[in-house]
Amino acid sequence: MSGLLVALEVLAAVLIVIGAFGFLVSGISMLRVRDAVSRVNALGPATAVGLPFILTGALIHVTIDTGWSWGNLVKVILSILASMIVSSVAANTLGRAAYRSGAPLDPATDPNELAGR
Repeated sequence: MSGLLVALEVLAAVLIVIGAFGFLVSGISMLRVRDAVSRVNALGPATAVGLPFILTGALIHVTIDTGWSWGNLVKVILSILASMIVSSVAANTLGRAAYRSGAPLDPATDPNELAGR
């Protein structure tokens, strides 16, 4: 295996580990926050950092194994964009639903912009 391929494999592995670390941070933060609204927001690092890094690392690895494909690149780009769009809408909807359900908020939550609605 040439030096370039080894460097690309290492890059792919590093990107995947960084992405997994984003999920780990989200998991730990979900255990540490005190209310449902904050738990929904704790998913941000997983969807905004973790998933794009993992998908990019997987794309590099697949490209090394099977060769370049524009189709794979388009799938990864669309997956990252869809994940960011869907996760932001879902977080907003879940946070609002948690608040409207009467789930208690952490007293430190400030400002409480939903209180007047």
